[in-house]
Parts: sequence; C-alpha cells; structure tokens
Amino acid sequence: MEIKTGELLTKTEDLIEANESLRLSNIKVKENIEEMKNTRKDLTETEKELIIANTDLAEANHKLSTMNHEMIKITSELATANEEIRQQALRQKEFMDIAAHELRTPTQSILGYSEMILSEPANNAKYIKVIARNAN
Repeated sequence: MEIKTGELLTKTEDLIEANESLRLSNIKVKENIEEMKNTRKDLTETEKELIIANTDLAEANHKLSTMNHEMIKITSELATANEEIRQQALRQKEFMDIAAHELRTPTQSILGYSEMILSEPANNAKYIKVIARNAN
C-alpha cells in the first residue's frame, strides 16, 4: 500500500481544520453551558427575591387588613359618640329654651306690675308686694 504524501498532507490539514472547528465548537458549548448556569443562578436568585417580596406583601396585606378592622371599629365608635353629642345638644337646647321661658315668665309679670306702679301711684304698695313675690 502506497501512501501518497500529498494526500496524507491534505487529509492531515483537513483533520487539523476539523479538529480546530471542533475545538471552537467545544468552546462555544462551554460558554453556552456557563451562560445557562448563570441564567439558572439568576433565576434562582430572582425566585428567592420574589418569595421574599411575596412574604412582605402578605405581611403588609395583613397589617392593612388589621388597620381596616380598627378603622371600622373606630368609625362605629365615632358614629355612636356623634349621636350621643347630638342627643346632648338637643337636651341642652331644650334646657336653654325652658330656662329662657322660666326666666321670661316672672320678668314679664314684674314689667307689667312696674308699668302699673308708674301709671297708678295709689296702689304702689300692693303692686310692690306682687313684684317681690314674683321675684322670689
């Protein structure tokens, strides 16, 4: 078997080329694997961050729910207090109306008898006794 040197050199060069192509492909595959590992690590870190964020949101939601219940309770208490204040204001107005009426009643009588004293000086003693009685 006779091996031709030219053919052998050509085949060797082809093999060297194929080997270099395989080496470059191997480098690219390694780079892709490393990139996939980094992406996977990034995804794992992102997943952890999302779990933490979800937990924080759940806690915030619970706090807001608690605050909402407290606000409902306080609103109810304020409505009750407001109604009590309104009732107290009505009682106070009623008291003031009665007090004003009671104060005006004897005053009107005193004013009437005072006018009679001025118009009829002869009966002054009688009118003065009525004024004194109404003043007490």
